[in-house]
Amino acid sequence: MVARQAAPQNMLAYVVWSSIFAVPPLLLFALLLEGPQAMIAGIEAADGATWAAVLWQSVGNTMFGYAAWGWLLNRHPAGVVAPMALMVPVFGMGASALLLGEPLQSWKLIAFALVMAGLSVGMLWPRIRQGMGK
Repeated sequence: MVARQAAPQNMLAYVVWSSIFAVPPLLLFALLLEGPQAMIAGIEAADGATWAAVLWQSVGNTMFGYAAWGWLLNRHPAGVVAPMALMVPVFGMGASALLLGEPLQSWKLIAFALVMAGLSVGMLWPRIRQGMGK
């Protein structure tokens, strides 16, 4: 909501600076739920693949994803952009099946179908309703 009201010009800078505010509560929750020993052990056990995953999550997903999201919201109505966020789990399931060999159980396929049906109805309903009124 703040991104929409303030309409920052540099969305990447906005995302980077606003992400700093997530660090204190996340650190506090990690300390409370896991404890300092588990956190230290996790950092010591991290290998190159672990740090690559951290880099991907922080740069690839967070910075790029939210910067792109903000860029789209600054240029298009939220009602057009927001429904596409429902495609994130669909792409996640598809990518995990293709890249990691994860199985696509029937419940995942049903979930995919429900998301697609909801998006289709949501996006096509105004046209259908308009056609029914004529």
